[in-house]
Amino acid sequence: MRQTCAAALLALTLAAPAQADLVIEGRAAQALHCSAMLFMVSTLLFDMGELSRNDRDAAQRAALVMLDRVPGTEDQRRRAMVQRFNRIMATRTPDQLAEEYATTARWCARTLLG
Repeated sequence: MRQTCAAALLALTLAAPAQADLVIEGRAAQALHCSAMLFMVSTLLFDMGELSRNDRDAAQRAALVMLDRVPGTEDQRRRAMVQRFNRIMATRTPDQLAEEYATTARWCARTLLG
């Protein structure tokens, strides 16, 4: 189920229709951002051959655990994740994304998973 959800989230990044922005604040917004970054970085590293399928899948399961901290229905969380993907991609180069991930991944894991 989670693997299907992960694949659907990635596919929806390109296929989602324009909708009004969802407003998520505080710790939930941090969880959403960490989840989106982990999901995107693990996908990019896998696509580059730098991450095994098992490691990518484990990272994406962790991203979905983080996403569970965001309030709302599964559909609302999915839409929020797509919005976050789009915002990240519009405001960061791949190098900037990698740098941001490197500086925040430990905090995200410790705060949201541990």
